[in-house]
Amino acid sequence: MASDRYEKRRAYLLNNKNLYKTTLFLAWPVIIQSLLQVSVGTIDMKMVGTVGVDAISAVGTSRNIIMIFMVLVIAISTGTTAMVARFVGRDDQEGASIAAGQAFLLSLILSAFIVPLGLMTNEYSLRLLGVTDSVLNYAVDYMRIFFFAIPFFLLHFMARSIFQGAGDTKTPLYIDIMMNIINVIGNYIFIFGMFGVPAYGVAGAAIGTALSRMISAMVSWGLLLSGKFDVKVRLVHMFKPVWEASKQIMDIGIPSGLQGLSRNATTFVMFAILARTLDAKVAVPAFVIGTNLNQYALMPGLAIGTAAATLSGMNLGAKQFDRAEASGRATAILGAIVMFCISLLFVIFSKSFINFFLDVPSDSVVRIGTLFLIVIGISEPFHAASIILSRTMQGAGYTKKPFQITFVSWVVIRVILAFILGIILGIDSTGVWIAISATNMISGIWTYAVFKKGKWKEVSIYNVS
Repeated sequence: MASDRYEKRRAYLLNNKNLYKTTLFLAWPVIIQSLLQVSVGTIDMKMVGTVGVDAISAVGTSRNIIMIFMVLVIAISTGTTAMVARFVGRDDQEGASIAAGQAFLLSLILSAFIVPLGLMTNEYSLRLLGVTDSVLNYAVDYMRIFFFAIPFFLLHFMARSIFQGAGDTKTPLYIDIMMNIINVIGNYIFIFGMFGVPAYGVAGAAIGTALSRMISAMVSWGLLLSGKFDVKVRLVHMFKPVWEASKQIMDIGIPSGLQGLSRNATTFVMFAILARTLDAKVAVPAFVIGTNLNQYALMPGLAIGTAAATLSGMNLGAKQFDRAEASGRATAILGAIVMFCISLLFVIFSKSFINFFLDVPSDSVVRIGTLFLIVIGISEPFHAASIILSRTMQGAGYTKKPFQITFVSWVVIRVILAFILGIILGIDSTGVWIAISATNMISGIWTYAVFKKGKWKEVSIYNVS
């Protein structure tokens, strides 16, 4: 039964002529999955918002620091997705199992590094951002709990990447639905206190989230080991090192991890710059809220990017080079349309959306947050092209050039431009918004130019089985 389902899905993804339909077949579960994830984040923010504006800033700031560590996960997951997709394209199930098992082992090794480092540096990182003492107290508690739960976050993320690399996007959706229900219930219990559980406030949001990831990781890997799904992971591959496979995963993934690190480190710096502008008191919460809203546009783009990576890897594994390029182009067009339309919706109803997060309505936060949504929305089609075409090339195992593009356009140009406009020229938060939007455009155009050259189609994945 599982074998028949695997063969049918593989044949459809490799042979269906309507690439937009194929993209949607893969992407719609990931889009729903991503929107659920962002929705839960929104609900968390709303729950935490009852504590006050400082609590919102604490969670938003903490998550950006956490993401700097979590991008290391991208290195393993990107390499895993690329290899699983290639092996499925070749119809090499043993190779797919080895790649998946090594992702598990690498996650444990990475956790052993992240947990102590995160616990030792969390307060220093927060102070570096210039947060107030009231925000600091909330954020330190939130981050401490999160870092203890890092292994479960990694294992959940890896399992999702394995399913998606094989072209199975529905199973991780069902797992995430379960996880998000547990997350919301757990957060409510631990934030406000119920059933004899004390009210932990901001820290309660971290406890509920950690509990949900622990359960989802256990369920996900149980399914992968069951042999009833497209990738049949063998237990020996999860604990016995296969250095050739691990090396390939990291060779592909490290540039992607650095690309993600560049993105999140830049956001970290944007917080630091905003904290030093004249309108910082309202600009920081406006940025947190605006970024959270923008996730609703970004996540569908990332979901379509997941479909792009799977299609790219599978088609190259089957030696269908022209189809791999065509799938990248189709997914980029679809993503640009989706991301722009969602951004436009948030601009039109910005006041209602922003006030939703605030316990006490603030005209200043609404005004600055609305301007953020307008300026960023203009560049969303370019942002979509950058994300999705990067994912297309990453699915092929071509990751160094996308990293270089992100590093130059985000870390170098964005930071310098934001500092000049926001601080030196005194445009404050508006200058930061302009810098972010302009560099989205630069990144999108540059990524498309690299994609068109086609060198990404020449990357080889060696046999490990």
